[in-house]
This record gives sequence, C-alpha cells and structure tokens, in this order.
Amino acid sequence: MPNTTSLADRRRALRYDTTIKAVIRTSQGARHAVVLYDLSEGGCALTASGHPLAPGVSYGLKINGLETLGSVAAWANGQSAGLEFQHALHPAVADHLVRLHPPVEEEPDHA
Repeated sequence: MPNTTSLADRRRALRYDTTIKAVIRTSQGARHAVVLYDLSEGGCALTASGHPLAPGVSYGLKINGLETLGSVAAWANGQSAGLEFQHALHPAVADHLVRLHPPVEEEPDHA
C-alpha cells in the first residue's frame, strides 16, 4: 500500500522553540552559519544570515555534539528555510538539544 502521509500529518510532530547555532554545508562545500529556531524530530526551521536558501536543495547540517545531519530544504524564503532530515532524530536527542539551547528572548529597545 502506498505511503499517503501528508505534509500536514508530518507537521504534527512535536515542535520545539529553540535557538541553536549551527553550520550548513552545500554539496559544493560552501559553509554558512545558521540559527535554528524551530526543531522537531523530523526537521527544523532556520535562518542563514547573508545567504539565500533554496527549496529542494540538499544541505549537511552540523550541530555541535552531533554527526552531520543530511537534510533537504522542504521550503525556503530568502534566508529562511525548513529542512527535513533524511533520518529523524531520536526523541531523546531532540529533547536534549532543546534543553541545552532554550529560545533566546529578544530584548526590548530602550530609548
């Protein structure tokens, strides 16, 4: 029987707000600093300062303490993208990363 899992079904995975500094690598070997702000076992959303990202492109995602994760950009909008991991993170690994890297609250401007 074919796999009929829709994108909406896959997005039902528990998602965590976080702030994780990482690096992505393109197939050409270029490396770019990124910040993950949304993480699930199956993927993440991130921003890449100064580097446009493209949907359908494969990236290697390196988070300190983990092996490089193979991923593909499911969507991209300028310097933001959603990556789908080739192999899902173990739930305990995702939980550990989020505990180590809580979301950073932006400080209000003081005049």
